[in-house]
Amino acid sequence: MNTVIISGANGNVGKCIAERFLEGKWRVYALCKQADAAKVLAKNLEHFSGSLAVVVCDLASTVSVQHFLTASGLKSVDAVIHTAGGIEAGKSIEETTPSVVHAMLEINYLTAFNLLRGTLPLLKVHGGAVLAIGAKAALSPEANKAAYAASKAALIALAQTTAEEGKKYGVTANCIVPSVIDTPANREWGTPDEIAKWVAPETIAEAAWMLCNESGRGISGAILPMMGKM
Repeated sequence: MNTVIISGANGNVGKCIAERFLEGKWRVYALCKQADAAKVLAKNLEHFSGSLAVVVCDLASTVSVQHFLTASGLKSVDAVIHTAGGIEAGKSIEETTPSVVHAMLEINYLTAFNLLRGTLPLLKVHGGAVLAIGAKAALSPEANKAAYAASKAALIALAQTTAEEGKKYGVTANCIVPSVIDTPANREWGTPDEIAKWVAPETIAEAAWMLCNESGRGISGAILPMMGKM
């Protein structure tokens, strides 16, 4: 049975990806930062309990990541999918504080770096796949999103660097870059016309499935825009 580690698995995209891989008969390690979120996810996916391990792990901490990997006993991994992240925006560059910059880099870049640093030895065993979820702002920066855009751009660079370093081990790495994702939180502010143009989490999950299976293993180092109808 193939094994995948999915960060941010309690989020809308992470949960959809976890469900897709569970349906595909993969063993899924679903990482959540908070214990309460992990309990909810485990309850929602309890019908997959035989193939699912929900784990509380703070990816900003190398100690927490290493504790998870040691406790899991994993000797190899077939895919690592990083969906964890967040956004704090709405202020101009001069209004943005250094603390916001640090927070964005931590949640969008450092978490991915720590996860990859810990799992690359496991991915190299059989030549696994890495996938990160970026953001449109990294490719087309917008006003009042300087820290967020920079942190997502750093994530893309990390994925592409992983692709280069992974070549001789058969490890692939790619980054999906969606526009606005159709989630309950976003629907609170979106108009019907706007929502119709957004990207469904299920669409991202299908792309993730393809990239981590044999049909997509010829793709590496790619930035894959998923802009919906925007």
